[in-house]
Amino acid sequence: MRIKYEVSAGGLVLRTREAGLEALLIGRGTPRTWTLPKGHLEARESNEQAAIREVREETGCWGEILVRLNEIAYWFYTGKAKHKKTVTFFLMRYLSGQTSNHDYEVDEAAWFEIGAARRALKYVNEKRLVDMALDYLDAHPDALGDRPAVITVAERQQIS
Repeated sequence: MRIKYEVSAGGLVLRTREAGLEALLIGRGTPRTWTLPKGHLEARESNEQAAIREVREETGCWGEILVRLNEIAYWFYTGKAKHKKTVTFFLMRYLSGQTSNHDYEVDEAAWFEIGAARRALKYVNEKRLVDMALDYLDAHPDALGDRPAVITVAERQQIS
């Protein structure tokens, strides 16, 4: 069997609002499958450049990288080919843009309250990225800018 190796990058984009912390997700299909924005690296593109570009294309929004969260690797099959895909995810701070400006590759881009985002995400590994982001924000409460991203212990238990 032929094996294809793929490399992608993406981001968990967060912003603070009066109601609390929000995460930006992309949805495909009916019913919606909610995931984090990600995509293949283009020629001579770094993981960071690809993550910023893919977030912009798939969500209509610009984000700034705060920290590398983790790398997720998984296998899947397409026809007679076996694929190993490795995706590097970054925690990103929302800068600007509108979700209505997402590209044709996704059916919808939307902001979710952080707990609702974690519950909506289809894949366990992406849910874990939310946990990692919250751990980072616990240690760096001013990382998102103007408003501290403070999450109480009770709120954290509701999210998990």
